[in-house]
Amino acid sequence: MITVFTSSWWALVLRGIAAIAFGVLAFVWPAITLTALVFLWGAYALVDGAFAIAAGVKSYGESKRWWVLILEGILGVAAGLVAFLMPGITALVLLILIAAWAVVTGSFEIAAAI
Repeated sequence: MITVFTSSWWALVLRGIAAIAFGVLAFVWPAITLTALVFLWGAYALVDGAFAIAAGVKSYGESKRWWVLILEGILGVAAGLVAFLMPGITALVLLILIAAWAVVTGSFEIAAAI
């Protein structure tokens, strides 16, 4: 394991620099950061949903599971619309997801280090 870390130390440094930069920006501009996160995620969900619907429509005659893509797309578009129409709720949900991710990631990092 030490060999992996020594051969890719630069990737760890870049990852650390990026994390620090994002963290500092979030502390300096919390409202802007949160607003940007909500609206960028909403835009991503809308675009991803639209592409999933298009893929489902295109695979209609070719696959038995075409409807899964359509359903995924509808859910994605709905999530994107919710993000734009209810940014406060979206911000809270994203905060909870990010916090859970941080706890899980931190736990795995500690487990890997032990």
